[in-house]
Amino acid sequence: MKQSADKISIERNNGAYDMDVINPKMFYRANFLKAARFAFPEAIPCRVIVTRPLVNSYREEFVEIVKRYPLAFPDYSVEALKFDDWRGVVYEDRFVKDVFGTVWRYRIKGLGPEPYVYPLADLDRVREWSLPDPEAGYPIGYADPKPMMLWEELFELFDRVREQGGLVAFSLHHFLFQKLMDLIPLGKLLYAIHRGDERFVIALEKVAEYQFGLLKVAKRYGGIDVVVVLEDLGDQRSPLIRPEHLRKYFLPYYKKLSTEVNELGSLLYFHSDGNVMPLADVLLDSGAHIFNIQDVVNGVDNIAKKLRGRVCIDIDVDRQHVIPFGSRENIFKHIENIVKILNSEKGGLALHIEVYPPTPLKNIAHLAEACYRYAFNLTP
Repeated sequence: MKQSADKISIERNNGAYDMDVINPKMFYRANFLKAARFAFPEAIPCRVIVTRPLVNSYREEFVEIVKRYPLAFPDYSVEALKFDDWRGVVYEDRFVKDVFGTVWRYRIKGLGPEPYVYPLADLDRVREWSLPDPEAGYPIGYADPKPMMLWEELFELFDRVREQGGLVAFSLHHFLFQKLMDLIPLGKLLYAIHRGDERFVIALEKVAEYQFGLLKVAKRYGGIDVVVVLEDLGDQRSPLIRPEHLRKYFLPYYKKLSTEVNELGSLLYFHSDGNVMPLADVLLDSGAHIFNIQDVVNGVDNIAKKLRGRVCIDIDVDRQHVIPFGSRENIFKHIENIVKILNSEKGGLALHIEVYPPTPLKNIAHLAEACYRYAFNLTP
């Protein structure tokens, strides 16, 4: 692989990658940036992300899979993998408070928490509610392992990622709608949006001001590949918000974010769990370059009709059924179908595969093998 300041290329000899010299992180970054820009990637960017409880359960057996299929695991360095004192799922009951005032409760080490205390459960508190000066530091998602880190720490982390050839991603984490879900109980939030409650608007404005303040500081780094926002807008059956409300209250901020990210020379990565197809037209107007959305709940054919060729789709592969319970044949057919329907020679597709309990070890290997076959066109 060759890298220069403005271009990365991946060379193949006789149709095969030189696995003795290739850097999985650089391989992923090069293909991801090309796929996002429809710039003819050499392979479909693909990464398998195995959650901490499974890594701690399978340990050396997982390490062997990473060694066998390194290109499918660009986020992992075998030398850096660490395990807890005892094997398996580690349970805990831990509470942390973030800079927004939300208290999070952790139940399983390595998995995300749930809100335990909502700072704006009483919306009348919103006028007195305040956020830190963005210059004070970068708020860490879910306040783990600490609520905030100094900007110098974050920029040093970015430097290490760049030195390793990885993708430098700046995350605004839960951005607007999803951040409001962290602050206000969902039922109360949705009712406030429906009514156009002034207190909801004030909360939205305060969150937006803070998030854009963070981005302003992050721009000083100057080497960010991707700006990431997480906005879970749907449940299993439908969106949580009406298209007209998304357009009225949130789209102006999404457009502003897109403009600033473009000025930075970066890509905007927009994540949403749930069924968001009824919101597709609004989301396309946001100007995001990459949508990370779920396959089964949205329907691969529906995604193709609405989004293929218009935005890069970092497809979130079915973690509820296919990954934990599917056979090797199920997994291969599922990945093959995604690639067949959503990919193009120009790019526009990436595979995002998150693995949670109770997925068996063999299925992690099957997923990696499927990446090699259908995304990389390789036989391990």
